[in-house]
Amino acid sequence: MRTLSDLANVLIGCRIVSRTRWERAVRAGGDYPVAVLDALTAHPPEWYTAGAGDTAEVPPGLTEYQRGVIDLWLEGDETPIARQLTVNQFLLLDKLGEGGQGEVYRGRQLNPARFVAVKTLTRDTETSRARFEQEARAMMKIQHPGVARFYLYERVRDEDNKPTDEYLIAMELVDGTDLHRLVRWSGPVPWPFAVKWAIDLLGGLAVVHQNGFIHRDVKPANVIPLGPPPEAGTRPNETAAKLLDLGAVGTVEGATGSKSGRRIFVGTREYAPPEQWAERVVPSSDLYALGGTLFYALTGRPPYEVEGRDAVAFMKAHSRAPIPSATDFNSNVPQELSWLLQRMMAKRADDRGTATELIAEFRELLPADDAPARSAKPVHRSKSAQAAPIQAPRPIASAEMESRGPLDRVFGPVLTVFERVFLPAHLRPTPGPAHPFGERVASLVRRPLVLLVFALIVALFVFWIVR
Repeated sequence: MRTLSDLANVLIGCRIVSRTRWERAVRAGGDYPVAVLDALTAHPPEWYTAGAGDTAEVPPGLTEYQRGVIDLWLEGDETPIARQLTVNQFLLLDKLGEGGQGEVYRGRQLNPARFVAVKTLTRDTETSRARFEQEARAMMKIQHPGVARFYLYERVRDEDNKPTDEYLIAMELVDGTDLHRLVRWSGPVPWPFAVKWAIDLLGGLAVVHQNGFIHRDVKPANVIPLGPPPEAGTRPNETAAKLLDLGAVGTVEGATGSKSGRRIFVGTREYAPPEQWAERVVPSSDLYALGGTLFYALTGRPPYEVEGRDAVAFMKAHSRAPIPSATDFNSNVPQELSWLLQRMMAKRADDRGTATELIAEFRELLPADDAPARSAKPVHRSKSAQAAPIQAPRPIASAEMESRGPLDRVFGPVLTVFERVFLPAHLRPTPGPAHPFGERVASLVRRPLVLLVFALIVALFVFWIVR
């Protein structure tokens, strides 16, 4: 049974709290761990200092993520707690995501004091370590407003201060809702905003490519729109977009696959171009993925949808299926923009152009700053000037409904409301068949407040029946 003394050693050793603050919390909470943690949470953390005129919300002494890790540890969880709370000079405040390339956290760097996104990666051979360090030094030179800054990298050290096989990358933390969730909750983005954001992101990719790198994982979840919401009364030039997560970046020279012969897929199935499935990424591979990302922003769905997210089916779709037209799913999208996205998603890498070329073409589509966004009118071209005939996919609404089970069709909207109310944004499930009804229910019932509300509803229902 773990004691308060054990917990004190952990939190003080991890620099989550000072000894003075811990003793003050123990005096307030007595011998009850929950009361002590409540006392620690009730006051701002020691690293927090409010600046003059600072109107930001004061952070709690312990974040929800930290409380969850501590609660599990007190209940007997065997996962090393120190590694879940700190890594080197970074306090881990929230877990933002997890994937094949590593875990991503919102962290607080102690020196210099700043919020960062911390991503962990494993490099288990001297060759991979040397290559990663060379790439990391070069990525730190990439500076563009359309790309999140890469601050530093270092080996993760264990409790004895010895280097491990893990690296951490500290990147600029960009606050905001990523494009994936923005579209999921607010619907497709008005096309002038998508055009403006495309210009920003292509500018960033142009710099990445000029420095000899390929992002390899451009997708809606790695794009953060900045500025006021894209809605009536907001002009596109009042907003911007920034590309996140350089942790998956590879070099142009090293983009032909693993020397060991192992096939290691890097990317996201919905947006990876044909050549990426064969580990032969090139700079225009990022343009394909950005085209798919913009398609999602405009239509609310990825270019290709596959039941169960089967990898082989996705590979075939990207390689062989007709390139979809955004206009077929959103009639407000101008045909010129739809054709441009189709060009970006061409099957052959050489047919996509370069980031610099595409910037000029997107700028021609952007409405004038002093004029309202022009309405989308059909544009007619001669047959010789049009792209190859496109097989119109099914509308998204019918395709999604057919892929859902009966429970999801009936209770899905209710679950969505509960997720919005009770789940933090980073814990809400992403759309699609990868998150079935049972999984969504399980995520909700782990929240004590949800159980309380459910119990109250059941009690009221029983009272109504028996009265």
